[in-house]
Amino acid sequence: MLIQVNSDDIDIKKLIIEKCGKQFSLIKRITKNNFGSSRYKLKSIKPTHSHIDLENYNDNIFLNFDLREKGIVFYFRYKNTEYVEFSPFHSLTFQSNDSSFVLQTDINSYSFEIMNKTNHKAFILKLYKFKNKN
Repeated sequence: MLIQVNSDDIDIKKLIIEKCGKQFSLIKRITKNNFGSSRYKLKSIKPTHSHIDLENYNDNIFLNFDLREKGIVFYFRYKNTEYVEFSPFHSLTFQSNDSSFVLQTDINSYSFEIMNKTNHKAFILKLYKFKNKN
């Protein structure tokens, strides 16, 4: 679910926790070896949104993924507006090849450019592990 984030919207945080779980503490991140992902470059979002036009946008949008107990969360900025996408693992599918990573949630499909192939492989293995656990 792609949502525009206002300065400190508590309702959105509650919804993310309900769907994907709480953010891991530092100790839990160390014990589970879960430090998120390396950087990815957002290439496209389908279906197109009225507020986000990546086709006519010249700046790069970079982001990192945060794995949680029940899902995945990522934030990105577009024209000084922050957006959050979150999805539980059961409604998440993904594809990966040498240079691109495609992530499909229940509503949207995202295409990313892989910036670091070695870290991407480690992240994909961790994503499989979290997805299969749940």
